[in-house]
Amino acid sequence: MDTDLRGTRAVGGSSFAGAEMKAAPPSPDSFWVRYGWLLAAVWIIFLIYPINAIVASDMDLTRSLVAYGAIGSFAAIYLVGFYKFSGQMGRTPSAQVYLYFALLVGVALGTIPLIGVNVYSFGPFIISFSAYLMSVRWMWWTSGVTLGSAIAVALVGNLFDELIFLICLLVVLIIANAVNATLIRRSIAADALHQDFTILSEQDRMARDVHDVLGHSLTAVSLKAELAERLLDTDIEKAREELQQIRALTVEALDSIRATVGGLRRTTLEEELRLTREALRDAGLATMVVGNAEKIDVVRSHALSWILRESVTNVLRHAHAASCWITITDEALSIEDDGDSLSGSSEGHGIRGMRERARLAGAELSIGESSHGGTKVAVRWN
Repeated sequence: MDTDLRGTRAVGGSSFAGAEMKAAPPSPDSFWVRYGWLLAAVWIIFLIYPINAIVASDMDLTRSLVAYGAIGSFAAIYLVGFYKFSGQMGRTPSAQVYLYFALLVGVALGTIPLIGVNVYSFGPFIISFSAYLMSVRWMWWTSGVTLGSAIAVALVGNLFDELIFLICLLVVLIIANAVNATLIRRSIAADALHQDFTILSEQDRMARDVHDVLGHSLTAVSLKAELAERLLDTDIEKAREELQQIRALTVEALDSIRATVGGLRRTTLEEELRLTREALRDAGLATMVVGNAEKIDVVRSHALSWILRESVTNVLRHAHAASCWITITDEALSIEDDGDSLSGSSEGHGIRGMRERARLAGAELSIGESSHGGTKVAVRWN
């Protein structure tokens, strides 16, 4: 029934006009990208434990200032890391993420001579950093090393009284981080999938529009070129007029392609009816139009204009018809011809595109035999 003009769309890669679709990163507007660092800041309250250890100790002023400085540096690295990298969650961590992680671990280990076993107070932060900004594997490794070493120190040093609360806190936070990180990653994956689907849908829409525009315009150009060729020997002025119309058609087609690719073209049904009459008249078909498109809403008018264009293009290209009837009511649009019937023909991209456009406009498309002997395309809505 029609020629496939959508070869630029590739399954799997979903390319259109040479553009390659890649996996979408997390949306810049997603909650985690915008506010992830604030969620991380909530846990800063747990730094009260190493601070209490310093206050309760008998270390001199210099050592106390160094310890406070280390805690402040740790908090700054932690918050800046979340601020910079929360948008990378769900993707392979960059080298900078590993650098910030190494700095956190280094600062924490550097406080051991100052606060002793209270160094495990930094554990929840390091585990959270690896869970949200690195990977699930890094989260489990970090959790295992932190919790395992805390239990080992408690057993070897008989320090269960000092560490039991921190060990329990670590267990709770490991479970919470595992659940939270998994949910956030799934949310980001769903968001990326939605973006990919949106891109794919838009590419499909653009492919349909380009197919419809080119199919109609090239058919009209072909018919006019054939007519001009026949007129060259009998009516040179008429042939020149046809060539001028061919030029105008190609300019219009180029403008339509540019507007379609830019998502700007919104052909109305009234405009398409005018163009349809001209195309059918130029092809020598008798045309009868019943009804008008004034009461058709904008969204439905746009969809119906494409269906009308595709239907008439098929009449001109395949039907070998002498007449075409177009009927518009408040509930339906029909296009009929007296040419070759579609009976037994397989559906190509054009018909599938018409069905999809009708569905998106809340209508139903049917194709069958016309009472005039050819094909009838009907679109009905409530």
